[in-house]
Amino acid sequence: MFFYAVYLAGYYLCLTLPRPVALWTARRLADASYARSPRDREAVSKNLSAVLNTPRVPAPLVREVFRNFAMYLVDFFLFSRLDHRRLSKWIRVEGLENAKRPFQEGRGGIGVTAHLGNYELAGAYYSLMGIPVNAVVLTHQNPFVDRFFNRQRQRVGVKALAIQRMSPRRFVEEVQGIFRRNEMLALVCDRDFFHRGVKLSLFGRPIQLPTGPAAFSVRHRVPIIPTFLIREKDGNYRLFVEPPLSAPQGMPGPEAELFLTRELLAILKRYIERFPTQWYLFQEFWKPAPPLVV
Repeated sequence: MFFYAVYLAGYYLCLTLPRPVALWTARRLADASYARSPRDREAVSKNLSAVLNTPRVPAPLVREVFRNFAMYLVDFFLFSRLDHRRLSKWIRVEGLENAKRPFQEGRGGIGVTAHLGNYELAGAYYSLMGIPVNAVVLTHQNPFVDRFFNRQRQRVGVKALAIQRMSPRRFVEEVQGIFRRNEMLALVCDRDFFHRGVKLSLFGRPIQLPTGPAAFSVRHRVPIIPTFLIREKDGNYRLFVEPPLSAPQGMPGPEAELFLTRELLAILKRYIERFPTQWYLFQEFWKPAPPLVV
């Protein structure tokens, strides 16, 4: 119940305070969390060390990850007040035509991002701009926290697909329905929680990357739309939408999946290198993620 109380207190605080004040308060609370979380500090430092290719990461950079994550939560808490006016004020867009094209063609799309910037707000943006979003989410251990997060997503029209609560057959049926309805399947793909991915290399170190986005793309002939919503210095955001990815025609399925996964990894690497302090991983990335039960 402790974390639920914290989230609820943050939610009501953000609704009470002007957004600039809420963001300032979040940064101060993040500083306190940074000071009291040696294990998280160490994990973030090791992640940044790999990204920046340096054995020693300055403490201010590590602290900035905590601050950016806290500000991400502020805008997630404000979903109940999100509308087109605030979207146009908060978000500048590069490459929106890349997201629109697959839906204009009636094919649906696979929106793929990382734990980078504000991935929840990216889904809200697409939803409020008229692209129905179905986001694959992990279930929080605390049921109150889980309901809180899904309620926030519902406020902006994002449908949460709790994969741990679905049978494989039901999940496949859900995905098929999403593409038939010309909607978006949204995935965060920088962690392989199910240990079924492919072994590749990132920043010179071995990793295991999930192949789900590539598999869905190949099997359903639906393009991948890499999307990253990044916070800028003024507290607002820039939405980067990369050109849709599809495997070359005629390439066999396994080769096509590996091809797309490698293409996606190259894009992920580019954005993580560019915005390392907005990569929110408080566990050491190069250690296997704890397996989840479906």
